[in-house]
Amino acid sequence: MSTNADNSSDLSPTPRAHPEKPAMPFIDPDSHPAMIRHGLKTGIAAVLAYGVAHLLDLKFGYCATLSAVIVMQVYVADSVQMCLYRFSGTAVGAAIGLAAILLFPQTQPMTVLALFLSVAFCAYMTRYNARYRMAAITVCIVVLAGYDQDDRIVFGMLRVVEIGVGVAAAFVVSIALWPVRAGTALKARLMMRFGDCARHYEAIMNAFLAMQSGLAPSLLDQFQTDIREDRALFQKVLRHERRMYHEDTDLLGLKVRTLEKCHAHLQTMLQALNSEQGQGYEIIMDRELRELAAVTVESMRGIASGRTPSTDLLAKALNESETRLHELRKDGATRRFHLQKLLQFFAFYHSAQSMGRDILLYGQNPLFSVRAA
Repeated sequence: MSTNADNSSDLSPTPRAHPEKPAMPFIDPDSHPAMIRHGLKTGIAAVLAYGVAHLLDLKFGYCATLSAVIVMQVYVADSVQMCLYRFSGTAVGAAIGLAAILLFPQTQPMTVLALFLSVAFCAYMTRYNARYRMAAITVCIVVLAGYDQDDRIVFGMLRVVEIGVGVAAAFVVSIALWPVRAGTALKARLMMRFGDCARHYEAIMNAFLAMQSGLAPSLLDQFQTDIREDRALFQKVLRHERRMYHEDTDLLGLKVRTLEKCHAHLQTMLQALNSEQGQGYEIIMDRELRELAAVTVESMRGIASGRTPSTDLLAKALNESETRLHELRKDGATRRFHLQKLLQFFAFYHSAQSMGRDILLYGQNPLFSVRAA
């Protein structure tokens, strides 16, 4: 049996005729142009908040301006999250501050006691919800800012209105002017991630077939970090942006889950590759594994370029490798291996097969049938 058969001449799957919808124009949120836009948006939000506060004849317009600056974030999803956090926290804090004013007399000792009890309560409640941090700040404003005023309740509530004006200004600017959508960023990141996955898979497979040449154990560390960030970005899309924009969250979720599975398989393959430090050995199934790797890698790169991978060649490569392994086991070819080498091979092979199956399941997902229809 030859252990170094040539690769088949053409392993590239033919892309299906129904590519994914093109993504919106994307600007890296960490790039210089994106940060210039963010700076302009923050300045506009601050001016807008101050202008509205002035039109409403609110005494402390800087409170609105400060709120707008605090709330403005690069991503729309982050801005919405900050708006909800600050507005809900302000509402809770206003209610607590109002109760403190009504329950405690307007004397300095009683005001200090009211401040202590209300702030302590908010600090404890942060155990259950982070909005109570903002509530504690609002309590301080409501209880203390109007201490010398004749109508403390009206004075405190007007400060709450100023905060609300700032939050509203930041929200409007964030979604109306150069919105940086987390969903758009996630689409671009996932395309890059499938390319990274294909590159790592190719490197690990080549090292295994080259007499199990070891690779750095930290090879996949950055890849893992990137996938975790992609998952966090996907959660932002689910929680905030899909209420305002149409996002194919089913497809985004499918891609994130597929990448997470692929990372787990790559990690197992890398550990299996580095598990034995002795002399390496030639793989009898060299040709079948190379074919499987080539088709899987090409499918990943197809996903990275926005195409739905063809499943025919991938299913064929998976079946051929399984058939070949069954024949070798039936002929007793695996008996000559030491147990450690055998465990190393099967751990690696199982992960490579699982990787191929996960990409196959991705291509067979009903989502793409709906798109084709």
